[in-house]
Amino acid sequence: MIVMKFGGTSVQDEEAIGRVISIVRSRLSEKPLVVVSALARVTRLLCAVADEAGQQNEEKVRELLAQLRERHFSLAANLLSGSPELLGECNRDIETLISGVANFVGGVCQIGELSPRSEARIISVGELLSSTIISYAFNASGITCHWIDARRMITTDDNYLSARPDLQVTEANVKRIVGMESRGTDLMITQGFVASTGKGATTVLGFEGSDYSAAIFGMALNAERVEIWTDVDGIRTADPRVIHDTRKIDVISYEEAAEMAAMGARVLHPLTIEPARKRNIPIRVLNSSNPSCEGSLVVRSDEAPDGPKSVAFRDGILFIRIASDKLEGVCSMLGKVSGALFARRIPVTMAKATESEVYLVIPEEWDGLEDALDEIAAWASVTVYRDKAFISVVGRNITSSEGLGDKVISVAGKVHLADVGANLMSESFVIDRERLQPTLEAVHGFIFKDS
Repeated sequence: MIVMKFGGTSVQDEEAIGRVISIVRSRLSEKPLVVVSALARVTRLLCAVADEAGQQNEEKVRELLAQLRERHFSLAANLLSGSPELLGECNRDIETLISGVANFVGGVCQIGELSPRSEARIISVGELLSSTIISYAFNASGITCHWIDARRMITTDDNYLSARPDLQVTEANVKRIVGMESRGTDLMITQGFVASTGKGATTVLGFEGSDYSAAIFGMALNAERVEIWTDVDGIRTADPRVIHDTRKIDVISYEEAAEMAAMGARVLHPLTIEPARKRNIPIRVLNSSNPSCEGSLVVRSDEAPDGPKSVAFRDGILFIRIASDKLEGVCSMLGKVSGALFARRIPVTMAKATESEVYLVIPEEWDGLEDALDEIAAWASVTVYRDKAFISVVGRNITSSEGLGDKVISVAGKVHLADVGANLMSESFVIDRERLQPTLEAVHGFIFKDS
């Protein structure tokens, strides 16, 4: 068995879904479980619906829901025009989903309060709609497809918008449900991103969490491999939207891919790697618009070559200096700062400490950050530097790249912080945001010019 996950751009319209059907058909002998995201840009639309409902902007909510309705009914009509009976059934299912979310959103508008639990329920509808339509499209193409609600399988905590799965319970659910419902069918399809608490309340796994869902399903089913289908030819040496001469990485280790994600690369969800690594399941990242390309393979570290793999970056960061007038000690400084941040679930991209200072790289405008810094300010001075960026070269034995720091300084002009990761998997720099683009280009050229 294999797991095949298709992202939003891979299922964005009739043509894209036609390619998905063709790709899956070529793998039917491997008994795939297909995992799909919402159609491209639909989750953003649903986030806007939720926000407008919380502000009681009923007219704007109706306008957005009309766009949601039009896009999905139109897609179904285009895909199923040759199968009127299936189209009728599909339209009824679409109507049930959209009417359900419209009624729920109406209630949010009435009270004027959007809770995380309500928002999770609203934004989860995109995956339910896309997977429903694509399921009917598979059946219309002659592939017997069975639709499964991921909320029955992935059980999480009640952190509704960034839920953490209970992997033991989830694995048992997946094995039982897939085992029973796969009989007599060519294919099973389910949703990424979507899950539920043990009491049945809808949760989501965080934005771009469909990759994570696919890895969880792969782990639970002990899949031969997990395929992540995107809109680029595998994992690149940098973001191709920012650097034009990137190269495909043929083979990369689990640890390197996880480090890339942590440092800002937008190829795999940061949590995707662990479930696959737990069972030593290879992940292949592929391009649904170019299925003949072999993409990139993510495997054990002893199966991947050493050396730099990619240049990652984050441009929406805060660089924070925390200084105590006492020699607290490294452990004390880190402990007190981490306690304030962890209590509010604030992610830290990088941290460095001395006896009396801590330097942090944190995503901009994170909920709860102001409260955390206020707590820290009770015992230390806190300085927040804005308009900074973070650049990181990722790869095993990255410290062998002599001259990297000099190259960054020569282009960026000033480096506010430099750090080699504790796992020796990355070398990172905090620079002024206005120097990010030329620094990225220079560092990418310096690292990969002879490769």
